[in-house]
Amino acid sequence: MNDGELSVWRKLMEVGTQCLGDEQYLKAEDYFTQGLLKAYQLTVPEIVAFTLRLLATVRVRLGNLEFAEEGFKEALRICQEIQNEKGMAEAWAGLASVSVKKGMFQDAGREYELSISVYPNSSPPLRLGMLYADLGQVYASLKEWSMAMNAYTQAQEICRANGFPKGEGEMAVLLGELCFQQGKKTEATLNLKHACQVFALLADPIALSNTLQYLALLYFDQNEMRLAFECQQRAVALCLQFDTKKEFSDSCFFLSKIEQILEDYVEAKYYLELSIQFHTVQDLDLALRYQNLAGLCFLAMDLAKAELYYIRALSLFESIEDHQRTGEVYEALTNLKEIRESKVVPPEAQAKLEDNIQLQREFSLEDFVRLAEFYEKRRNFRDALEYYWKALQIGRDTKKVTDWIETRVQRVSKSLRRKK
Repeated sequence: MNDGELSVWRKLMEVGTQCLGDEQYLKAEDYFTQGLLKAYQLTVPEIVAFTLRLLATVRVRLGNLEFAEEGFKEALRICQEIQNEKGMAEAWAGLASVSVKKGMFQDAGREYELSISVYPNSSPPLRLGMLYADLGQVYASLKEWSMAMNAYTQAQEICRANGFPKGEGEMAVLLGELCFQQGKKTEATLNLKHACQVFALLADPIALSNTLQYLALLYFDQNEMRLAFECQQRAVALCLQFDTKKEFSDSCFFLSKIEQILEDYVEAKYYLELSIQFHTVQDLDLALRYQNLAGLCFLAMDLAKAELYYIRALSLFESIEDHQRTGEVYEALTNLKEIRESKVVPPEAQAKLEDNIQLQREFSLEDFVRLAEFYEKRRNFRDALEYYWKALQIGRDTKKVTDWIETRVQRVSKSLRRKK
């Protein structure tokens, strides 16, 4: 074997593996392809099979499943010829990963079983634990609960026996999820609590936060709201330690839901507002948050804010053509209007309605325009005129172009006079 050629092959594989780890799959494919050409020149079967497996692995990530399957099969053939059991196990595992991507879970289960059956005792046990974990996920997809449970338990025992607590905790989460899917809520709770203990000892805030939220969901499902609150509150606090805005937003939203059931509406509103602040996408989830916040404001008889939050939700529901929820918001706005026009509005609610300065600090010109448009479409010209005037005032204060708003004020004023 030429040492110079071997050195070139090793360098190509090192760079390709780094690219694979960095999820730069096209670059990794290029380096592994060059490495395969070099491997064939070296004429060492183990090197060829190893390179084929890595190239096939990156092709799975790229979605080139047919090429990936061919590569794993060729690597398997070579390893069977030279009786390389570790290589055979990895090739079977690679073929199983292709089957999973294709949705062929029965085939994947058989291939993972074959991988485990030939895995040599002298090879790293933690890799065997990963194969059992993958097998468990396949059986869970097939709803073969007992077989999935056995596979996960095997993986957990291997992690525990070999001093890998992170893997032990992860298996406890998967076991908890499996029990939950079967309705075994006591067992699910015990597994998730064990996972929390493991992740707390490891000082892993991300894993601990995720597991606490899963545990909170389990308590929520069993209507144990105080326990759900305690778990979710800890999860939210942990979320502050890592920069994941979406996860933090979702965590705050769930905590708000729990606190609403516990009737702590002040705290519920606080976490709901945080959830909106950290939700960066104009989508259905944001619309639902605004609709929920509007409902909380309604309960507090803060009718002006409730109205404006409903309008924000309405705009998002209309943009995604969610007709059912659009109808719900229209109905809520109609109810708000009826309360405002009645003679039974509580004094504190009336004071909030009249606090225009505070409203204009919190809400934008666009919010008031949306409200005005809503009432104009429903031929409620008096309220439409009120909100166009508020939009006009904000526009003038912020030195924005307001000609188009003034035109609408004139149009609605004429409509109001004609109606009278």
